Amino acid sequence: MKSLFAKIWGITTSVFNFFLPVLREIASSSVAILLPIALEIVQSLASTDKTGAEKREAAVKKLTAAAKKQGISASESLLRFTIESAVQRYKLEQ
Repeated sequence: MKSLFAKIWGITTSVFNFFLPVLREIASSSVAILLPIALEIVQSLASTDKTGAEKREAAVKKLTAAAKKQGISASESLLRFTIESAVQRYKLEQ
């Protein structure tokens, strides 16, 4: 049984190691395209009287729509990461 588990684990690890660089490339190219859009969204929401959580949710909705318009299929976690990156960049510029 131990041998079977080792084989399955080895196959899984091999597949993961094969696809990881491809997935990184896809994610980084999506972030590169979406980051300027996210920065515009963050700048437009910064001066509103919404709470931080409300701004974050509004930004996710707007960035989701922009990604779809650009033909980018991105996970919510990738969109949130892009928004957080834009927020940090915005704070550095202020």
